[in-house]
Amino acid sequence: MNDTHYVEFTSELNCQEFYFEVNKDVKLHGVLFKPDSTPVVGTIFHYSGKGMHLMSSVQESYKPLLKKGFQVFCFERRDFGKSNGVADNSLILKQDALLVFDKVAQFDDVSKKPIIIWGQSLGGAFATMTAKERQDKIKGLVLEGTFSSFPDIGKVYAKALNLKNFKWIVPLLMNNDFPAEKEIRELEIPTVIIHSKFDEQVPYELGQKLFEAANKTNTEFWEIKGKHIKGIYDNEEQYVDEFIKIMQK
Repeated sequence: MNDTHYVEFTSELNCQEFYFEVNKDVKLHGVLFKPDSTPVVGTIFHYSGKGMHLMSSVQESYKPLLKKGFQVFCFERRDFGKSNGVADNSLILKQDALLVFDKVAQFDDVSKKPIIIWGQSLGGAFATMTAKERQDKIKGLVLEGTFSSFPDIGKVYAKALNLKNFKWIVPLLMNNDFPAEKEIRELEIPTVIIHSKFDEQVPYELGQKLFEAANKTNTEFWEIKGKHIKGIYDNEEQYVDEFIKIMQK
């Protein structure tokens, strides 16, 4: 198995696989992870980081949420995991994200319960965009280790970025079709921005910059310690409680 693809999806968790047909050439793979016996209280729509497909450690991060009755959905972007297609156009990636969200939001076991969007790292840009575009359909937004804009993170990685390995990200850097710093201003739903002071992949300052742009009447900033997007492992009880608090608002 290489860094982005795998042959067969497996999981020890209770889950259901889906394929979303964008067109005759492109199908996107997604999985809905469900609690074993606890009644479902809501759905968390997860946008993971750039190197996280559904056969990675991302499944481990869902366990604390499943125990509390949340079901968690995540899909793999084009050319990741079991999704095909070419990820060379930022507007197409945006359309994909909204198409999948709209389909999942209509599932019988999703539509009748609150939906919270969760974005980590690169996925934070997709999460913020979806929250802004579908604000009337969601209860809240949780972001961790993400950034204010693709140009901002592009400046950080300008010297280190290996374009051979990350060609798909270039349109995102160039076009800024996911301007999180602008979109988060328009949110009126409960929003939590989580960022580690010691994050070595996405500088803490970019998380702060995103918070500075946000509507302070509905947005909280939670500074944590530890590695990039490891908050749910290092602060499990409090992290899960952020989702529960949003549900109760």
